[in-house]
Amino acid sequence: MSKFCLRLPHATVIALLAFASSCSTTSLPDKAEDATSPATKDSSAVSVTSVETPSTCPQVDPFTKAVDKATGAANLAQSARSPQEWDLVVLGWIQAIEAMQAVSPDSPKRAFAQKKVAEYLRNVDIAQQKASTVNSPLPFASFNNPIFEEQLLLYLSYVAAVGPPDVLIVGSSRALVGVDPQQLQQALAQNGKGGFKIFNLGVNGATAQFVDFQLRQLLTPEQLPRLIIWADGVRAFNSGRVDKTYNSLTASVGYQSLNAGDRPKLAETKPDTIDACENIPVSISSSPKKEPSVDSGNATSPTGTSERWRLARVSFETTSNPESNPTKRLLLTQLRGTQEPQRLTLVRNTTGYSTVAIDANGFLPMDGKFEPKTYYQQHPRVAGRYDADYQPFSFSGSQATALNSVKAFAKQQQIPLVIVNLPLSRDYLDSVRLSREGQFRQIMQQHAASDGLVFIDLGRQWVDQNQYFADPSHLNRYGAAGVSSVLATKSEIPWPQARP
Repeated sequence: MSKFCLRLPHATVIALLAFASSCSTTSLPDKAEDATSPATKDSSAVSVTSVETPSTCPQVDPFTKAVDKATGAANLAQSARSPQEWDLVVLGWIQAIEAMQAVSPDSPKRAFAQKKVAEYLRNVDIAQQKASTVNSPLPFASFNNPIFEEQLLLYLSYVAAVGPPDVLIVGSSRALVGVDPQQLQQALAQNGKGGFKIFNLGVNGATAQFVDFQLRQLLTPEQLPRLIIWADGVRAFNSGRVDKTYNSLTASVGYQSLNAGDRPKLAETKPDTIDACENIPVSISSSPKKEPSVDSGNATSPTGTSERWRLARVSFETTSNPESNPTKRLLLTQLRGTQEPQRLTLVRNTTGYSTVAIDANGFLPMDGKFEPKTYYQQHPRVAGRYDADYQPFSFSGSQATALNSVKAFAKQQQIPLVIVNLPLSRDYLDSVRLSREGQFRQIMQQHAASDGLVFIDLGRQWVDQNQYFADPSHLNRYGAAGVSSVLATKSEIPWPQARP
C-alpha cells in the first residue's frame, strides 16, 4: 500500500498561484481536457482588460515595471528567512511575470520578455520551495501529523474566510485524493443544487477513531458542516490493526493541549488591504479584433474577442519533456482567434513544476495513472493475507465503537451522515480483500437500515478501469472527478437546502 507523507507548500503561496482555480474542471481520461479554469458556466477565464487604472497611478511601460518588480524580488530573496518573507518574494516574482506578459506582441521587446517569463517562473518555484521548507511555528501545538496540521490550519483559515462548509468530507488518504470538492460543487450545480461550500478534511492514515476525534473533539459546533460525507473503505474500520495514526495523535502535545481546553485557533488580525495601483493597465495589448461568436461550451472568452489577456490555465512543456504536462499553471496569457490560450515553452525546470499540493478546498489531486506492469517494478505486490491493514481483522472493537460514536454525534447535531465506500482496482481486490468488502457492505447496510445513515457502495465501480487510479487503492484526479460526479446524482443523499 502506498504511503502518503509529504510536506505541503505554504497555504499563502498556493492561494497566490491558484486563486482562480476554485471552479476548475477535471475532464475524465477519455475526454479532451479543458485548457482553461472556468469561472462560471459560460465563462472559462477571468478578464483583466476591463480594470480601470486609478488616475493617481502613473502609467508605466510594462517591461520597466517587470524589471522593477523582479529586482525587488531578487533583493528580498537575499535576506528572506521566514515563510512570510518568502511569500513576499513569490508575490514579487508573480507581479514581475504579470507585467512581463503584458508586453505587447507587437513590441520589439516581446521575444526577450517571454524568455524572462520562463526565468521568473523558475524563481517562483524556488521561492515556493523555500516558503514550504522554512520552519514556521504553527499557531497551535503539534499533533504529530504534518498533513493533519496543514489540513487543520487550512480548514480554520477556510472557515475564517468563507464560513463553515455545507458539506465536509472526512476519511483517510483515500478520501484526501478521492473526492474533489470543486468537482462536486460543479456537478451539484448542474443538477440544480448550486451554491454549496464543500471542504475535504481527509488525513492520511485516518481511521474511524481519528474521524471521531475530528468531529466530536476537535471542531466546535460553529465549525461543523450541514452534511458529513465519510469517504473511505474497509481498512479504516478494522479494529484488529494497530492504529498508528490515532496512537500518534493521542501522544501529541496538541492532543493534550486540546484536552486541557486550549483549542486550536488562528489569531485575529486587522482586515487585509491591497494597493489598487497594482492592477494591470487597460491597454496591454494592441488593437483587439472582433471574432465571430463561439459556442459557450467551447469558448474561453465570453466576449468573443481575440488578442485579449486572461488569467488562464496554460499547458506547458520543457526541453526535457516535449509532451504537454497534465499540470497547468495559472498565468496571465493571451487568447488567439482559436480561443485557446497560448502554449508556453519553458526551459528545463530542475525543481519541478508538477509538485502536487492540497488545494484551497483541502483536496490533493494525483496526476499519475496506475499501470500494473510498471507499478510493480517499483513497489512490492502485497497480498491481502499479508497486509497489515487487514491482518488481523475484526469489525468489532475500538473502530466499531468510534463509528457508533460518530453516528450518535451526527444524530444529536442533526447532521446527516453519508458513508461512501470508495472504488478499488481489480488488482487490489484479491480473495481476502473481496471477502472483507462483502462483510463491510453487509454491516454498513445494516447500519443504514437501523440508524438512518446513508451508505453508498462504489467499491467495485471501476475495477477494470486503471485510468481512474494513481495506485491499486488510491484514485487519481480523474477518479476523484468521477466519484464527485456520481455522488452528485445520488438522490438518497440528503443534500442541504441552499442558503438564502
